[in-house]
Amino acid sequence: MMRLLGKALRYPDEAIGAAALLVTVGAVTWGVITRYITAQPAVWASEVAGIAFAWLTFFGASACFRHRAHPSIDMLVARLPTGPQRAVRLAVDLLVAVFLGYFAWIGLHFSVAAWDNPTAVLRLPMTVVYGPITVATLMMLARHLANLRRPLPIVERAMA
Repeated sequence: MMRLLGKALRYPDEAIGAAALLVTVGAVTWGVITRYITAQPAVWASEVAGIAFAWLTFFGASACFRHRAHPSIDMLVARLPTGPQRAVRLAVDLLVAVFLGYFAWIGLHFSVAAWDNPTAVLRLPMTVVYGPITVATLMMLARHLANLRRPLPIVERAMA
């Protein structure tokens, strides 16, 4: 149990993503059960599932940054000589960092502006929906900058 707690504290994006997945599945399951078995469907279930899915999306993307699991198409870059390969990869990495910083900034503005705007069913502030964008994007930026310190191997390919 302590090992699991230690992992959750070391990798909060994965822990939050896993919890969000469980909440999404649970809410959808409960919504289906109450819709088809009982006379009173749970109207909150779809809203909870949607919010949890948004959390899962952004915190899952953050975990993918740590594992370098996002796809990249380097077919053309891999054919370049080593020097230009490094330059292109550095430019792409800097562009990604700038985009993540901007996305976090916009997410922060959305989160603050949405505080007085409640959700339709639960009447929670929409910040609950938009807040994970900022937090997870900042985590992605931190992971991306940490990954920049680890050099990618340059693949030498023979030109056919």
